[in-house]
Amino acid sequence: MFLVSQVMKPRQENQGPAHSLAGSLQPDDGKDPRYDSPVAAPSSRKMDRKGAQLCAQIRRSLEYIVPEVLVDTKFDAMVLDVQPAPNTSHLLIILQSTETLDEKGCRTLESEVAQRSGSIRTAVAQSIHRRKTPSLSFRVVSA
Repeated sequence: MFLVSQVMKPRQENQGPAHSLAGSLQPDDGKDPRYDSPVAAPSSRKMDRKGAQLCAQIRRSLEYIVPEVLVDTKFDAMVLDVQPAPNTSHLLIILQSTETLDEKGCRTLESEVAQRSGSIRTAVAQSIHRRKTPSLSFRVVSA
């Protein structure tokens, strides 16, 4: 039976100092350069594509849901955009009134939609194919 230390030669360490090989030492020396850019990870591109697909799917369903929910109010709104805020677990829905509203009218419409956000989220959950429905927040912009 052989002992490992008798058979294998010990690894020789570099005898010279590392800074003699570099022109100057920088604070980020020794870090992997693949992680320097924000788009470096290939999985981030996949998440952006899937996030965009989810936002488009929710936008298509909200184009029908929001006017239905606002039927009993004096307001009517259309969906302009759905964006991840900050990721796809929480989405920002940007709405625009079909009539021209001042700042106070926009805030009133925003509060009306916020009061009905539970039923909107329930309808969105029924229309998308996802285990967890993202939480929704609404912003109304003037026409």
